[in-house]
Amino acid sequence: MTAVIAETKGAVLQLTLNRPDSLNAIDEELIGAMRAHLADAAGDSVRAVTIKGNGRGFCAGGDIRTFDKMLEAGGISESMPDRLHEMIEDIRNLPKPVIAVVHGPCAGAGFSLVMACDLAIAADTAKFNLAYAAIALSPDGSSSHFLPRHVGMKKATEMFMRPRGLSAQEVLDLGLVNQVVPADELEAAGDTLASKLAAGPTKAFARVKTLMNTTWTNNLHDQLALETKYIVASSKTADFTEGIKAFLDKRKPEFKGN
Repeated sequence: MTAVIAETKGAVLQLTLNRPDSLNAIDEELIGAMRAHLADAAGDSVRAVTIKGNGRGFCAGGDIRTFDKMLEAGGISESMPDRLHEMIEDIRNLPKPVIAVVHGPCAGAGFSLVMACDLAIAADTAKFNLAYAAIALSPDGSSSHFLPRHVGMKKATEMFMRPRGLSAQEVLDLGLVNQVVPADELEAAGDTLASKLAAGPTKAFARVKTLMNTTWTNNLHDQLALETKYIVASSKTADFTEGIKAFLDKRKPEFKGN
């Protein structure tokens, strides 16, 4: 059984975490498969990516059985979180929108994965938990970077130190997902959003993503300079020409991603 199922629907690459017996817990094989598929997604044929989970939930986080085996060696080795973090950077550096489509339990590094994606849709029955402290671990998977930026330092500290289950609505209210839909509509909603993004101005989206990555580290002057660089570059694309012509012709633009 492959740890990640990859399917292409039009210009959308659908990645499904496929370790259902362990609630899609993250191990070395899953990380390796995700990184390989994300590398493939950099090609021109893919214009959007979705990540979802097989079975009854999205992702339970790190594989506890793997952690148990690591106890004999004195604890978690640096290689596993490092590889997880390389996967997170792959998502952030991919010049395409990446959408998390979340159902059932989503915990630990699984929750971190959702925060690292550009957009997220959750079923109304999804449950979220940053349960690192429950097994005496500090957070990983980029959650200590993204969570305070979404909810503020005090709230993030509370969520790490006093973890509890959060409903999909609570996570939506915190700004950690973009949309909550009935569970039986989740797959269709994810497909619809991905298809709309895949039909959008892909190069402009890539520049939006880079601007989002730099907004926390650049000062105002440097961010404005990057905005200037990117809007000028975007104006030289075929999609910009199409957008202007469509606006003047009062019709919907047909972007090709170039």
